[in-house]
Amino acid sequence: MKIITDDAVYVQMNDMMHLNQSDLPIPASVFMKVFGHGVVIIDNSNRFDFVKFDESEDIEFFRQLDWIVDYYDVKELSDDDIIEVANGVNEQRNRIAKKYNAMNAKGRAANQRMRTDCELLNNKFYGLRDFVWWRDGKIKFDLPEGIEYPTTFKSDIIDGEAVVIEEVAVAEKFEDKGIKKFFKTIFKRR
Repeated sequence: MKIITDDAVYVQMNDMMHLNQSDLPIPASVFMKVFGHGVVIIDNSNRFDFVKFDESEDIEFFRQLDWIVDYYDVKELSDDDIIEVANGVNEQRNRIAKKYNAMNAKGRAANQRMRTDCELLNNKFYGLRDFVWWRDGKIKFDLPEGIEYPTTFKSDIIDGEAVVIEEVAVAEKFEDKGIKKFFKTIFKRR
């Protein structure tokens, strides 16, 4: 997830890992800030930590990356709205994959960016899921200082840190069928 403010952008380490693993060009300043000081291990202890970038070129670089979930785009969306966004991401990924898979070996070799695009859309899909889990109090991470939490945030903030106050049960609607039910299942943490 990324959070863009007037003078900075905050990006989660998980997205930095996916950026580094992609074949996308990364500005040297971005790479050096995160990976330039030796081996960086991104795991469950730091994957949701935010890195602050405040150089105007870096902010503009992250503005252009639409495969990273933008906090302000989803902050106040309902679960159903986020599922619709995820459905759109999934449809876009499937269109690209279908076109790529229909190519012969030479066509695939010449269009490797399509494979990268599918992987990045997959990252966005799971970024949407992680946002819902976080908002519902099922996973924990703190927003950077000065960033407002969603009004539907199901945890409490104590001394500036998000604390899960109760497990929230998600009731499945029996009338949901097909793809919508599938997406609800993916977004439901057990």
